[in-house]
Parts: sequence; structure tokens; C-alpha cells
Amino acid sequence: MKKPIIIVLLTLIISSCTDINQMENSLKKIDSLRKENDSLKKIVADINSKFVFDSISFRDIYSPKNTYKPNSNFEVELLIVGYNLNKNYFVKFDSIVNGQKINPDTLSQSNGGFKYKTNLKEKENEIRIEMNIENEYGEKRKGTLFDIVRTKN
Repeated sequence: MKKPIIIVLLTLIISSCTDINQMENSLKKIDSLRKENDSLKKIVADINSKFVFDSISFRDIYSPKNTYKPNSNFEVELLIVGYNLNKNYFVKFDSIVNGQKINPDTLSQSNGGFKYKTNLKEKENEIRIEMNIENEYGEKRKGTLFDIVRTKN
């Protein structure tokens, strides 16, 4: 009778040790996954606090056809170097009167650039462009680009 009781007790002790080891391994795995999750949260927070395209730049490329004469057309290509241009838009307008843009014109994208044209009517001609840059991740940027073009006589 003693032998069967000892065998049953030994079996119970061995199986409970196995359960304890499995529990410890599971707790270590959970702790490791929590640390990894916290690390990933930090990375995502860091990405969302930056521009995904940190090296973004703007460049006006004046057309060689520009004569700078009064009442002549003046062509410019606004070159945007960045990542994921799908959700970006630029709107050229002459001025704002009572909160409304005068002569708004959404610029179309071509090879990463947004071309626009304006007529040089004054000695100094102001150019305004509303900029809206959005990405799924990272900072977004909105603003107004402003330039003045002077005519030659």
C-alpha cells in the first residue's frame, strides 16, 4: 500500500514542478513581450513627433521663358522633395479679402513639382501659395508660401 501512495505522491510532485516551470517561462515571456511593446510604443511616438520626410525642401524654379516685363506671364515650378506626396496639395491665390482667397488655383503635381503661372501686372508682384502636407505617420505641415517678383523695365 505504501508503494502506490509514494508513486502517486512522486507523480504529483513532478507534475507540479513542471507546471511551476511552465508558469515561470510564461511570466518571462509576458515580461519580454511587454518590454518589446513599450519599445515599439516609444518608436511610434518618436515617428509621430517628426516629419516622416525630415529632409523636405522647397525650391522655386523660374522658367527661362520669363521676360520680367510688365504684363508678361511669369512661370515658376515649385519643387517639393519629400516622402509620400499623395495627400499634399498647394493652392495658388492672389490675395485674401474678407477671409476669402482671390483667384484660387489648385496646383497639379508633375514629377514631384507643382507648376504655376502668374501675370506680372505690377512693378512688384506678390505670389501666395497655401501649402498642406499630410502623411499617415509623422508631423503634418500647413502654411502659406510667399514670394515677390519684381519686373524689369
